[in-house]
Amino acid sequence: MKRTGLIILGIFIMLLGNAAYADVLGTQTGGWDTDMGAYTYFHNVVFQSDSQSVGQQTEYYVEYMPNSEAVPVVVNGESIWGRRNIEEAAWYMENNGMRPLVGINADYFSFKTGIPMGHTIIDGEIASKEGEGQDAVGFRADGTGLIDWLDIKTTLSDGRNSVDVMYINKWCQAGFDPIYLFTDKFGESTQTESECIFIICTPNSGRLKIGDTMTLTVDETFIYNGEITIPEGKLILAMDTSGNSEYFSFLSSLAIGQKITISNETVGNTSWNDIENGMGSVGGRLILNGTVQTEFEPGAAPRTAVGIKPDGNIIFYVLDGRQPGYSYGAQISTLAKRMSELGCVDAINLDGGGSTTIAGVFPGSDNLTITNHPSDGEARRVANFIFLKDNREPTGIPMIINLNTKENNNYLSGSTEQITAESVFDTHNYKMDTLSNVWYTVENYENSQSTVDENGLVRLNGTGSVKVTVSSDFTNAETYYDVYETPDEIRLYNESDWKEILEIYTEANEEFQLNLNAAAYVNNEVLLSDDTMFTWEIEGDIGTITKDGIFTLADTVNKSGRIKVTAGDCTKSIAVYISDYPKPVNPFADTDGHWAQTVLSIMAYRGVINGIEEDGKMVFKPDNDMTRAEFAVMLSNYLKLDVSAYKNSTAEFEDAYDIPLWAENAVKAMADNGIIKGKVHDDGTVTFNPYDKITRAEAMTILGRILEDKYDATELNFIDRDDIPLWAEEGISKLISAGIVSGYSDNTILPNVNVKRAEAVNMMYKFQ
Repeated sequence: MKRTGLIILGIFIMLLGNAAYADVLGTQTGGWDTDMGAYTYFHNVVFQSDSQSVGQQTEYYVEYMPNSEAVPVVVNGESIWGRRNIEEAAWYMENNGMRPLVGINADYFSFKTGIPMGHTIIDGEIASKEGEGQDAVGFRADGTGLIDWLDIKTTLSDGRNSVDVMYINKWCQAGFDPIYLFTDKFGESTQTESECIFIICTPNSGRLKIGDTMTLTVDETFIYNGEITIPEGKLILAMDTSGNSEYFSFLSSLAIGQKITISNETVGNTSWNDIENGMGSVGGRLILNGTVQTEFEPGAAPRTAVGIKPDGNIIFYVLDGRQPGYSYGAQISTLAKRMSELGCVDAINLDGGGSTTIAGVFPGSDNLTITNHPSDGEARRVANFIFLKDNREPTGIPMIINLNTKENNNYLSGSTEQITAESVFDTHNYKMDTLSNVWYTVENYENSQSTVDENGLVRLNGTGSVKVTVSSDFTNAETYYDVYETPDEIRLYNESDWKEILEIYTEANEEFQLNLNAAAYVNNEVLLSDDTMFTWEIEGDIGTITKDGIFTLADTVNKSGRIKVTAGDCTKSIAVYISDYPKPVNPFADTDGHWAQTVLSIMAYRGVINGIEEDGKMVFKPDNDMTRAEFAVMLSNYLKLDVSAYKNSTAEFEDAYDIPLWAENAVKAMADNGIIKGKVHDDGTVTFNPYDKITRAEAMTILGRILEDKYDATELNFIDRDDIPLWAEEGISKLISAGIVSGYSDNTILPNVNVKRAEAVNMMYKFQ
């Protein structure tokens, strides 16, 4: 049968077919490509390396053709100071009128401050500047790119004298010599931690831009020890008072109301004057004018890079790493060769390792999706990102229809499914409110006789595959269903706990009612269905059953019969026994002939214990040690507690996070009722220790708490009497008095030995 087909149209997604070969990373074995729109193409390529020690490699890259529909931008977020992950950067863009399309992590940065180590140009202005030149990548307003050396000289002048400003929006650390310039892009304050001279200025004209001069008026001048607030729209000149004496004298000479200028120019390529967004990187140049560079530091890691091809197309690249079996990572020299293979004649290395991240807003979605697998296990919070900003406007022409499909597309004949358009996106990937003028068509394969009506209600019948097409004036979407008239098998479950029912043993009770659920399977996959699609029958004088599986017991004794449920040519039949006392049936494959077989069968029937499925059989493992969590569940079952009522219990243990979900409510019930109190440690903390094996002393102490007080304490005359903990004496004594335990034939009680699962059940059984 056909499996579920593509449900989103308008996206070009292609699995790589015949294996291609890449000299650097190995043989291509898989991947996909997506047209993101705006002349932007997203690629995933999976390689198998020729080196067994490397294994699989997984890369993601975007090839972008410069155009006005989407342009590269550098995104820092609300401030230079601090860090943010790629999702937070996308939220910042959206909140500031920018629409993200694709993004990658960018510059190296300080983990302490989040400040990038390189120059940063945002919206044509210098957002941050280092004291020295470095390799950098820049983008013009038309989307075209530049990779070259960037050295920015910033000069502060009072009209007579001038000094250099080494840093813009960097951390002014105690004892450093140079002058720093802060803008409100840096953050709310200067973050200074030493005595500094501060000059607060108001910009009058010009921009903080390469090739431009800004004039300012001095508003305030003072010395202060610590950080100061950066007023909105103001610039602050600052330096440590212990710094360069020439610079300090210059700043000290500035007076309130004085006019000063700040100019910025490049030392070299004047093309940087036209760059709207850009950033430097201490990672170095990978390719320089077509020549692959060498002399890189060794070591394989995840990698991030940007490259430019001869035709001007730009490659935004990431390679995952440090994840054996998925992606090993690469040396920087290998990264340089791979960028050359992709056609780049200039390329720059960006921050890699745990920072490596790529994400996009894919066609048919308005959410940013992180596509790679960051080696930290989640997207790292870093300094900044390079994004493609989507400038396209809504068209109102639908292109992509997302349907309400399920992961499981297998159905039992007789099912119905309502098709609806969960979302619709136009040709520029804007979400539309509605989809008008829609019609539905169906194609049946094999022996399917399915139909769809004008409202999208699909009636699935017969056996075969079904393709349903949802069409509008501009686009359409398809979804597939697999329909089966006869399943491979049918299983019955109890609706209250969704446990499979293999047979029913019960005492006569005219009020007894059981809501059965049927599930059909093909190739061990469940078919979507409901109980009314099965035929339910009763054999014998055992009761009645409705068309949707509600079984009501007959008021009879010592009767037997069967419940039969049928779909197509497949029938499931389970035995039903009604007696004046439950018939002890052994449900466990590993307890035949065991000394506790009968007890285990009865306690299983009464719902006190459950088995474990192994190789298609139920086993109990009677001679394994019982854990404290298992004991809590068994005891709550015996007491017939509704453990769900304790879901919101305030009972807390220091290791609550270690308690498995299947035992959590039972443990809370035991704690709330004072039956199991946990283990108190020297520091006063209390733990439950769910996976610890429960000792005989612990089990008998706990059981003693639920025993009636009518049993008097008895003397403990066992030869290992001294091994009994003081806290366990009362509980053990009560159980001996009640005849529940009696010790071993050698007159030992073995209080500190772990309780076997069968022994624990046998103690409980003797409470009758």
